[in-house]
Amino acid sequence: MGKITLEMLAKSPSHTKKRRDETVQQYVRRLTHLHFSEKNIDEIDNLYHCRNLSVLYLYNNNIARIKNLGFATNLTHLYLQKMKITKIEGLDNLKRLTKLYLGSNAITVVEGLENVESLRELHIEKQSLPPGEKLLFEPRSLQALSVKNNIDSVEELKCLKNMTQFFTENNCLTDMKELSRVMTAWPSLWRLELTGNPLCHKKKYKDRVIVMSRSLVMLDGKEINDTAKRFLMNWKASRDARRRQRKQLHFLEGGTSSNFISGSSNALSSIPSLPPIQGMPDGGYMINPGMNPLLYEGVVPGGSHSVALPRGAKPLAAIMQARAPNSTLLNRKPTEDMSQSRFPNIFAPPRPIISEGNWETDSDIHSGPPVPLQT
Repeated sequence: MGKITLEMLAKSPSHTKKRRDETVQQYVRRLTHLHFSEKNIDEIDNLYHCRNLSVLYLYNNNIARIKNLGFATNLTHLYLQKMKITKIEGLDNLKRLTKLYLGSNAITVVEGLENVESLRELHIEKQSLPPGEKLLFEPRSLQALSVKNNIDSVEELKCLKNMTQFFTENNCLTDMKELSRVMTAWPSLWRLELTGNPLCHKKKYKDRVIVMSRSLVMLDGKEINDTAKRFLMNWKASRDARRRQRKQLHFLEGGTSSNFISGSSNALSSIPSLPPIQGMPDGGYMINPGMNPLLYEGVVPGGSHSVALPRGAKPLAAIMQARAPNSTLLNRKPTEDMSQSRFPNIFAPPRPIISEGNWETDSDIHSGPPVPLQT
């Protein structure tokens, strides 16, 4: 049986150096950090000499019970990972404990923390649970963890798939998107307490939280009205459908249409161009006086006629001019009022897509349901 002895305390690696004129007891009393990981220790004992202990490393041992720590009122960090602990106990006097590490044990219930007033971090991942068992939270300990712990993120709690109640009042949560991701990972959550967090001051806060979870029935101590929840869920589903439709339309107008135009240009480039009219300078083409010069890249006046410079192939314009020299489409004058024109304005820029406000945005300018709901 491995026990902690006074000799082990004196030989423990530490930044505190033993003075020549002090006894072992005096030296041990001044120790603040103890490193006893991987020492085959199976019992926490004989640490009462360390009155100033603040950090204790005991991970990777054979300890099955947390005990004999009542003296450690100055302890702030306690490392108890990878052992055989089945119950959280013996922590009532640790008033200054801020970080508790209990990962990779055999704990089934998070309890015994109602008097640990200064706790800021609880690490309880990878518990070895019996088949069919799940990690449970004792209500009093959960309430103690939720109050005034300066919690600003709950992202790491997504792994608790069987969470049913979550209390985190008077903390520092601000990110609605992070909360949405976490609540999506908790399909059994039915009660949520968020009062006193900064995100509670965001516009339509309750409406936005309600639609994050279909299982939620109580928010901030009040039961959620079924009719109100059904209305919000249907409204959000309709809004998401419109958003998907806008994305598809944007894809068709932006991506597919540009590909189509690119393919059409390649196809037109294969049309043979008309030979230049003999006698024209630089091999130019004859253009009627009323022809729209915008169909060509460059136009040079030439007395009673104009000459288009052949900057690249112009097969489409040349064919249109040859087959319809008096076409009103080519020779029309600009129309002030396009509604009176015989032809649509095919060169007009596309209308901008006006996007609606995002439901998940944190902006105060947020478009919500048409009628405010009382929950």
